[in-house]
Amino acid sequence: MSTFELRKTRDFGQIISDTFTYIRVHFRTLGKALFLFVFPIIIISGVLVSSSFLSVFDVADLNSTQPFDPSTNENMASFFIQFFIGMTLFMINFLLIYVIVFKHMQLVDEGIADIEIGMLLEDFARNFFGILGIIIITGIAAFIGALFLIIPGIYVAYKLSLAPVIFIVEEEPLGDALSKSWNTTQDFWWFTFGVSFVMGIITNFASYIFIIPMYILIGLVSFSTGGEDASEIGSIISVLYGLSIVVPALLYCIPITSQALVYFNIRERKTGQSMMDKIESLGDQNRTT
Repeated sequence: MSTFELRKTRDFGQIISDTFTYIRVHFRTLGKALFLFVFPIIIISGVLVSSSFLSVFDVADLNSTQPFDPSTNENMASFFIQFFIGMTLFMINFLLIYVIVFKHMQLVDEGIADIEIGMLLEDFARNFFGILGIIIITGIAAFIGALFLIIPGIYVAYKLSLAPVIFIVEEEPLGDALSKSWNTTQDFWWFTFGVSFVMGIITNFASYIFIIPMYILIGLVSFSTGGEDASEIGSIISVLYGLSIVVPALLYCIPITSQALVYFNIRERKTGQSMMDKIESLGDQNRTT
């Protein structure tokens, strides 16, 4: 049984380190779920986006002096269709990561030692579409706030940023999750923003370790094959571009995990519920002895 405790107070540094500790401790069950449900969709998304750019290279042969070909319109239509489907799957991937990570944390919080894949799919429709609704509502609210300058939009976004974890882990209704997130971040807005900002830097830096070599290869391929057919260049570049999408998407589980730890930390600081439960448990043990 894992000894990782979710509901406890943590300082800024502990949340950062415990994010990676949680992923390491539960890598077998959490990693397996992400590999089975998220990884295939990322691959398909990367392939479709790559193929869409390949269609562009087929159309825009930089060395071609041929007159307009009616098939150009078909290729451009293929680009938009594949790109749209690929990006839609890309967004579904993010929703799946939210659902899987937070459902996993809910099961850990309930003290379940052996988490099976099927357990992570319980209440899947509720969790998936609920998270989608929260993201849409948060996006609209942040957009309206941004109309009054950028800062109000950022403020609103982070005030509502804990709603997804509350919705799944605490099983609160959608409206209550948004309201509870707004109240929970009271006096902890900068803390919430700071953790997200730092985790974003860490995740982006980790992504760039993979992305930068990809773009270097893209540049080298474009330079070394400058005299060849654009479609040949496009085939190579499209594959590399697709790979540059896959890795950052998988790393998105890192900031999501830290988001949950921020919530547990704030709740413990405000209510001390976990400490009260421990004291009550000790009292019950003393009475039985």
